Amino acid sequence: MFRIIEKLRVGEKAYLLKIQASQVKRSKPGQFVIVQRDELSERIPLSILESHEYGFSCLLKVVGRSTMELLEEGEELLYIAGPLGVPFPVGRYGRVLFYSHDWGIAPILNVARALKIEGNFLKLVHTSEELYLMDQVERVFHLWDVSSDPLPEECDLVVSAGSNHLSEKLTQLYPNKPILSMVNVHMLDAVGLCLVCRVRVDGEYRLACSEGPWFEAHKVDWRDLISRENIYKEQERQATEEYLKLLKRRELKG
Repeated sequence: MFRIIEKLRVGEKAYLLKIQASQVKRSKPGQFVIVQRDELSERIPLSILESHEYGFSCLLKVVGRSTMELLEEGEELLYIAGPLGVPFPVGRYGRVLFYSHDWGIAPILNVARALKIEGNFLKLVHTSEELYLMDQVERVFHLWDVSSDPLPEECDLVVSAGSNHLSEKLTQLYPNKPILSMVNVHMLDAVGLCLVCRVRVDGEYRLACSEGPWFEAHKVDWRDLISRENIYKEQERQATEEYLKLLKRRELKG
């Protein structure tokens, strides 16, 4: 079992979790974990915000049943796998422009810390109303802004996370710039067997769990990815409705 050391609310539906998991403390920038609350719960991917001596911290955005379950009473998780994924290619790029949406600020911060050490100039553009972890944003980035309709800016590298729609839009804003985007996909086993996380990249399917989650955005088939994402959203909506009914029945019995 893995102990949740701290749950701190950082937004309307967002929580900062600190989790004891010694194997994750050696994670590299851009990696993630798979967590499972109990035997009947869904396994969900969470980006690593920061590694610590005891394990790691992550940002949990409550969007459906699987994430709601993590906030129920109880301070232990049955299963954590990680660190997983191919690390972000850290290096000296020059002026790096980060785009985050919603929970995407967590992997963006994780990568930005490493790029700052390399001497890069970092600017953040956050594209959703609520920007979490403001204290960390102000420490890490040289400049930051919030804009739902960003315009192209001069840069040497673009990095994005949190929304497939956002990443697709960036390929239009920056047709001639390198863009490294974290794809937003569902995962089950995270070892490449289930194929749920497949992404069409440069005409061939790649697995986000073992070959991602960062890909060159200009090579990703975003239309294919977004269409499959919409199917899972409907399934998640139905599962959430059933879970809320279950919680209501518990309240009535209690």
